[in-house]
Amino acid sequence: MYQGQSFQIVEHGSYAELVFNDQQDKVNTLRDSALKELEACAEVLESAKIDGLVIRSDKPLFSAGADIKAFRGLFEAGEEAIEAYLSWVHSVYNRIEDLPFPKVAIINGVAAGGGVELSMLAEYRVATTDAKISLPEVKLGIMPGYGGVTRMPRIVGLDTSLQWLTTGKNFKAPKALEHRFVDGVINAAKIDVVEEAIAMLDSCVAGDLNWQARQDEKKQPLALSQYEQMMSISVARGMAFKVAGKNYPAPHIILDTVEKAATMQRDEALAIERKGIAKCAASGVADALVSVFLSDMQVKAKTRSFTAKADKTTELGVIGAGIMGGGIAYVSADRNMDVVMKDINKAGLQLGLSEANKLLSKQVDKGRKTASQMGDVLNRIQPTLQDAALENTDLIIEAVVENPKVKEIVLGGLEESAPNAVIASNTSTLMISGLAKSLKRPENFCGIHFFNPVHRMPLVEVIRGEKTSEETIAKAVRYVEQLGKTPIVVNDCGGFLVNRCLTPYMLAFNQLVVDGGDIATIDKTMSKGFGWPMGPALLIDVIGLDTAEHCVDSMDAAFPGRLSAPEVNLFKAMVENNRLGQKNGAGFYQHVADHRGRIKPAACETAQSLIAGLSKEAQSFDADTITMRLMLPMMFEMIRCLDEGIVASPQEADIAMIYGTGFPPFRGGLFYYMDQIGLAKLVEIARQYEPFGPLYELPEGLVKRANNGETFY
Repeated sequence: MYQGQSFQIVEHGSYAELVFNDQQDKVNTLRDSALKELEACAEVLESAKIDGLVIRSDKPLFSAGADIKAFRGLFEAGEEAIEAYLSWVHSVYNRIEDLPFPKVAIINGVAAGGGVELSMLAEYRVATTDAKISLPEVKLGIMPGYGGVTRMPRIVGLDTSLQWLTTGKNFKAPKALEHRFVDGVINAAKIDVVEEAIAMLDSCVAGDLNWQARQDEKKQPLALSQYEQMMSISVARGMAFKVAGKNYPAPHIILDTVEKAATMQRDEALAIERKGIAKCAASGVADALVSVFLSDMQVKAKTRSFTAKADKTTELGVIGAGIMGGGIAYVSADRNMDVVMKDINKAGLQLGLSEANKLLSKQVDKGRKTASQMGDVLNRIQPTLQDAALENTDLIIEAVVENPKVKEIVLGGLEESAPNAVIASNTSTLMISGLAKSLKRPENFCGIHFFNPVHRMPLVEVIRGEKTSEETIAKAVRYVEQLGKTPIVVNDCGGFLVNRCLTPYMLAFNQLVVDGGDIATIDKTMSKGFGWPMGPALLIDVIGLDTAEHCVDSMDAAFPGRLSAPEVNLFKAMVENNRLGQKNGAGFYQHVADHRGRIKPAACETAQSLIAGLSKEAQSFDADTITMRLMLPMMFEMIRCLDEGIVASPQEADIAMIYGTGFPPFRGGLFYYMDQIGLAKLVEIARQYEPFGPLYELPEGLVKRANNGETFY
């Protein structure tokens, strides 16, 4: 009946099947060309002599949704263009929905965004057991744009729809059935799903199922009283603000849209939906989050280019069974790797096993693992005091004390014990090329830098030394991918990428406080205002002041002059007074448990008195000054890392800072943020801060780009 590149219509007795099967791609994407074909399909179906329609995919997944890459051009075009485009899409979807016969959609595999909205055009939906269904647009700073905000409340009810729309969560088939989004779940391995859909159409034609009532219900106002609507929206607003806050407007715009459209017919409601999407786009957050998404996709593509060249790690060695070693052993064993965990004494092994046991016990307590599964993971960890157990490992991660002489001795011994293994150091401050000098086969050595806590942090830096082979890097990247984490490959330098760029931020904080800045005001400005998960003082307390002091000293050695340890070193003063941060309850803040046992920071007179004795007279700094004094040194160092080839692209750098430090995603990443300011404007702002010393020295790369009118993206 119709044959297109994305959609086909085939006859099935007195019925027809609208088949989504993109001939150009592995997944079904609702790009413009596909939507134009869907419009042509609507025209064919409107004149077809059929009694019903099955909507399905001919791929292992239903549809990944719209073409996200195309969003940014639409955002730039402005409100009028957005509304005009969506009016056309809505008209196409409405024509399918309004067809004068019953429709059943079969949702299989992944169904997201516009694909889920396509399934909503049917009066009935069935899911295969492998289905995962989501409306993830809110995570990109927008909202479902193809009618989902209008149809969802009319299909599943207001409360359930708000959960789907404002969280963007993925729902498996049983939960989608519980939420009444689908009418049945079918095991496609045992039952012919198309025949089941045909049977439903038979029931509709026979009058056993009132499909017309369902079709009509989607076009009417919500069947709730004003009071019921108000209560549902009010509760959802509170939850959305708690989770998203003020910096992510999409959930709030979704709630406004649903509230305004609740009393309207479908077409009026869709008009409100279009305005809501335009408002999301105008916020700028949507473009930033789409940029993050596309950068993440680029990083994943680069990861695949490495992993195609390397075998999986099946047997891993972890040397140094402390908190970090135990964490590495846990995440690796949890991903079905056999782990040999070696230490020089039983106490060390016990600490590593205790760490793994603690993390697993939490999984059991939360119902995420059974006791049997916990046992399986622990059984994959083999504690040992003997080097001989490492003989068959294919990758070994050294995680011993951060002392170059100790590491060199350990690494040299590993070459003898496991001659066929790739060896990596988990160092956070020592250069890989320096450690490699003690090795006979430096080409088999690299850095694999985990962030603490290992099980939570999604980023892992893979560091290429001067003599590291590409095969070694590929092996390391493949291992990190096996863990479900994001590997960023960087070239060797002091602090690598993340710590090198985070240290200037800490040094700038030190200098601002010494100049009379108030810690509480600085933290509030950078967390509540700029959007960091926490302010710099609390961050340093969480990292540990002894760790921060060590990091500053390391950067002083690597980059003397620009990143020198400050004359008035608050980190050192705190450590000398046994104020180590959260780990011992005393740092810039006092860390005490609340009535629920949660550790909370509180102002501390002792710390304030210590700081006052080392600082200038207290003075007030406005939010812009605080923000620029802290962010400029970080931005400058990141530009140097790009220009020196430490990181390969702005996209990788931005993902590294978001995943490794919690840089606020709604700002799009550090390089994206600089582009939004404008490089010429950034230089103009930065000139005001040059008198504050080497930390604020403008990089040549920034000045050159600004003069040439360039951008990073």
